[in-house]
Amino acid sequence: MGRVNKMIHETVERNFDEQLRRTREMIRIKSLLCEEKATGDDPLGPDLSAALDTFLSIAQEMGFKTKNMGGYVGYVEMGVADAPLIGILAHLDVVPEGAAEHWKYPPYAAVIADDCLYGRGAVDDKGPAVAALFAMAALRGSMPLHRRFRLILGLDEENDSRCIKYYKEHEEIPRYSFSPDASFPAVNAEKGILRVVVTIKGERRAAASGGAELLSLQGGDKFNVVPDSAKAEILDDGELIALRTSGRAAHAMEPYKGDNAVQKMLRKLLTVPLRKEDHKLIETAAAIAGDDWSGSSLSVKCSDDISGELTCNCAAAEGRVKDGAAEILLKFDIRYPVTVLADKIISNIEATAARFGASMKTATHKPPLYVPAESYLVQTLLDAYEEVTGERPEPISMGGGTYCRFLPNSVSFGPVFPDEEEVAHRPNERISLDNLRKCTHIYAEALMKLNKAD
Repeated sequence: MGRVNKMIHETVERNFDEQLRRTREMIRIKSLLCEEKATGDDPLGPDLSAALDTFLSIAQEMGFKTKNMGGYVGYVEMGVADAPLIGILAHLDVVPEGAAEHWKYPPYAAVIADDCLYGRGAVDDKGPAVAALFAMAALRGSMPLHRRFRLILGLDEENDSRCIKYYKEHEEIPRYSFSPDASFPAVNAEKGILRVVVTIKGERRAAASGGAELLSLQGGDKFNVVPDSAKAEILDDGELIALRTSGRAAHAMEPYKGDNAVQKMLRKLLTVPLRKEDHKLIETAAAIAGDDWSGSSLSVKCSDDISGELTCNCAAAEGRVKDGAAEILLKFDIRYPVTVLADKIISNIEATAARFGASMKTATHKPPLYVPAESYLVQTLLDAYEEVTGERPEPISMGGGTYCRFLPNSVSFGPVFPDEEEVAHRPNERISLDNLRKCTHIYAEALMKLNKAD
């Protein structure tokens, strides 16, 4: 290890306690999207503005240049003016914490236990964002800079990515960038993300046939989370009966790691002696929702050699009874292989919905990403990973979506290590202190390699 290289890593070690303190400070901010409280100054809600303001204030105290771009996105910058720009793409928003009883420690308390830091955002993405900031500080304090480095901090990654879109409209695009928002050693293929809503309409006659009446159905919240609870109410011979199902939350990119409470509720309702028209409505919803994650119920099951199988998360269900009519809305989050055409997926879902007398609309669509493994960026990041870990696995693909798909020459890079449990979007989200330290070393090494003089 050369002298400069050694200085960088010594700086990471020396600053780690401060890095951990700042990470805990960020986790304690409940940075959820709240459009109900949005204003011109806080377009995504005051909590997200507080998270960005706090992060930028930390960076300013460390001597970095910062900019808040209208409350959608901000950045921290260092380096040589007019030099090529290297980007690091992180986000400060989080997904809702879900049921409190599923958490070992309060989700925003930033508890350190079992050599881990617990809390919503610990791994997705506040812990890695702060790690990138301290990696920048280590590089700046150890060698001359030949590039500009910009840590871009979005506030809407978990929803509609308005932040990165806003950045693209108003700011310079980096020559190369990576996002500490996925897995090591490097993710060079991200599946396409298609989110759709299927609406199933039923009848509600005044003179109904015998059986229990379905009053309500609700389960799930976010497209990108496997629902861990669902509830329904039925009226049977004048008695109000509440039904509940429990599951296990997981990230929608890996729905097979969860237990879908919405699918379980629909199957449960099929065993209830509902009146004929309500049973038919549930029967249709259950058939469209399916009982697995393959997408076969929507006629979209497929795979490719680069990115593997399509996954389908039945993310939410909402039953409505109004003005003599009943309907069920089903929300799906679909991650499709990089070589498959989105139009084909959409047309298959439309045809499937039509076959059941239902309708479908697209909520959002993010095209897939693929950067060849032999590219300069991927090989440089793999070099950095190997320098710190002594290992050099091949780059991987994933179903998760990051900012990288919005920018050219951009791939995901950590913080989850190979064979490590994925805990993003799940109760008891956490990152081990050893891995937090290690990924900071890797990011510092990567920045050093990307800082090469022309």
